[in-house]
Amino acid sequence: MARKIYYRVHDNGKNFISGEEWDAIRSLQRWYNSEFFWTGGKLNLRRFVVFPNFDTVGRDVRIVRRRFAELEKAGYSEEEIVNELEARKFIIVKRGGYEDGMLASGYTRVADNEFNAFLVLDFLLKVSRIARTSSIGIYDEGFFVKTQRIEIANGDVIVKESQTTGEAYEESKTSRRIFAVVNPDKYDGHPDFTNRVNEFNDLLPYERVRVVEDWNWLGYESKADFDFNGDDFVGFDLNQKVCHLFFK
Repeated sequence: MARKIYYRVHDNGKNFISGEEWDAIRSLQRWYNSEFFWTGGKLNLRRFVVFPNFDTVGRDVRIVRRRFAELEKAGYSEEEIVNELEARKFIIVKRGGYEDGMLASGYTRVADNEFNAFLVLDFLLKVSRIARTSSIGIYDEGFFVKTQRIEIANGDVIVKESQTTGEAYEESKTSRRIFAVVNPDKYDGHPDFTNRVNEFNDLLPYERVRVVEDWNWLGYESKADFDFNGDDFVGFDLNQKVCHLFFK
């Protein structure tokens, strides 16, 4: 399945992320991406999406990479580096990440790996404590986030009734729990994501149809049954890391 978790910081005049805060967030993101095992996608919160300006650098994009590395080694922040390369017409920049109208945005493909979903939200809770003047909007296409949509600000979780179903809103309001409990041991053997079907061209026509008929599973090497709709009996409980839980 292609389930993703989306995260975004709206450019609404209220949210603010300083250069120092952003560098700390980037460092934290690199640590999460290298420290843990990700089976679908990785953390990808972005402030800038950068494209080489081929009119200036030609086809040799190594010029851009070298200059970026030189400035980073010299102690420049990502924002300063992007501004420098843009001013020299080495790059074309889309600010706000992948989505329009944002200070930062991104998504992670987690499919049915609830431990990866836990890591995404654990990271975002920490981000909210770094960028204390920003609110992070989150949408989970699955149900690790029980109400699917929440906002996180400075370690607090805000649930808006207008952004979720009445049943999920009332259930979470009663239980005071917004995240599912996850047993990480269940996901030790989770299959890796792949976009390739081995020897597909050698299959007979009816075999090809059988391989691709279930698009929700295409891309995974196994059809193991991972429960992503409820709590595990034991495991990591992210609810305990929330500072305050507000319902509006």
